[in-house]
Amino acid sequence: MPTLKIVTFGHTRVTIDGQDIVWHASSARDLFFYLLSFPDGRSQRDVAQALWPDEENENAASSNRFRVALHRVRTALGKTESVFKDYERYRLSPEVLATSDVFAMQVALHEAQLAGTGLPSGTQATREALQRAADLYGGEYLTEVRTDWADTVREEYKASYVRATLELSMLHCEAAECELAIRHLAQALRADPLIGENYHQDLMACLASVESKYAAVEHYRRFIKYLRSDLADTPMLETTALAERLKESDFTCPHQIGSHAPCARHLAQRAVGATLLSFEPDGSEVHDSLERAQLGLKLADALQPAGTLDEVAHLTLEALGAALKLESLFIFLVDFGVLRINRVWGEIPPELHPLLELGALPLDAVALCRQVVQTGEAQYAENISLLLTAEPETKPTAAGAVPIVGQSGTLEAVLAVSRPPHVGTWTVHEQALLTQAARTLGFTLRQDALYIGVPNSGRRESLPVTGR
Repeated sequence: MPTLKIVTFGHTRVTIDGQDIVWHASSARDLFFYLLSFPDGRSQRDVAQALWPDEENENAASSNRFRVALHRVRTALGKTESVFKDYERYRLSPEVLATSDVFAMQVALHEAQLAGTGLPSGTQATREALQRAADLYGGEYLTEVRTDWADTVREEYKASYVRATLELSMLHCEAAECELAIRHLAQALRADPLIGENYHQDLMACLASVESKYAAVEHYRRFIKYLRSDLADTPMLETTALAERLKESDFTCPHQIGSHAPCARHLAQRAVGATLLSFEPDGSEVHDSLERAQLGLKLADALQPAGTLDEVAHLTLEALGAALKLESLFIFLVDFGVLRINRVWGEIPPELHPLLELGALPLDAVALCRQVVQTGEAQYAENISLLLTAEPETKPTAAGAVPIVGQSGTLEAVLAVSRPPHVGTWTVHEQALLTQAARTLGFTLRQDALYIGVPNSGRRESLPVTGR
């Protein structure tokens, strides 16, 4: 059976077995997308008024144009029953509708609604369904069709996407999953900056609490620039006052996104603090935790002025070298299945010299980094040469590679390090330090910082993280 696939979000494409459908006339293509946009069906009069408003409805010319367009749609789809008439309304068949991304998005939203009915908010089923719906929205609906009816439907689907991402943000916020809450709230505001200034305030508060006051103020500045240039307006006094508070002092997020309920992260931190006060802690564990926290702060401060990959790697090695006894450090950029690197810092092992000469190599050629990209988890190897020649061994000693996850939640790069074999096996504490450093890199670097000055590395879609 031929496989029909309809893509309407971001870019528009209709294929059968991977081949683009031939419509033979724009009227047939317009009729198809009009019926797809109104799955409950439309009368012949509705079609004529929407698609051919300059022609008089019900006359012979209009009726003939409709019949020809309808025949061409059925021919292009390969089945007469692909469009059928039901009580004077023409509809696409359920089989055709089911092959479209808009149908899949509606199904996911319906499943999310059902999962939340009678169940506690924030169930895993609700989140998964909302995530599927959000993932299907690759951009605006039918971007090539600029008509009143398409504009209306386009705004409806965008509103559905914004509601889904907002609800995802709130659910993750309620569960104290702050990074994911920030990611989805930012997505909602990018799609529709006018959903409410309170949401911009929420994002500023979350950024200040989770990442840094610099990230929060940066969003505020982008927001006021948008207000001035696009709307000739200014922010509310509450928004300006919040920005000034963020600049002056440390800030704790006061409430959950879109709610007056106390911030779940803040409550959890208070609970952890109370628990620590009631128990006698292990001295070494406390020391290790403090060292990781101090390393993260030191690295975040050091990276503030960094604007190029050279500066990023140099400053990172300075911050990590002594604590982890490193001899070299480098950052692989994950770029469409290719790993890119332009320099290595520190004492370069001979095994890495070919890497520097290549500058870029396939992901499959670097076993350790491939494992990181595939699993989303840190990997360690017996010897630095395994970065190029073999699968990672179970006994970690001389080489490590850790994912760098960007602010959008996607794997942007891999932080790899080496040290002399005589140093010994990586301890759990040392692995935690390296993971903390990679996390700090992901949260503090500007979105495009890793790509400045790197040849052949234009902006691209990042790889989703598949593990923790």
